[in-house]
Amino acid sequence: MINKRLLIKHLLAHNDENSFYDKKRKIDIGHKEGKAKFLKHVCALSNSNPKNNSYIVIGVEDEDNKIIGVDFLMTAKFRI
Repeated sequence: MINKRLLIKHLLAHNDENSFYDKKRKIDIGHKEGKAKFLKHVCALSNSNPKNNSYIVIGVEDEDNKIIGVDFLMTAKFRI
């Protein structure tokens, strides 16, 4: 089993995004356009790294990797 905290810590130790890792400050999936944009990111990561795991970390500042978290309303809407 993957230790999720350790995985996130390891991913955030590097400030650059790459073919298996992307970070987002927030996602807006409350409407069709937001869902489409999020799915576009999922597909891009999947296509760029088809034989391994890929990760999107949500709730992180792009510039300094500061964890800002997500609110509960956002997690409740996460059923796509």
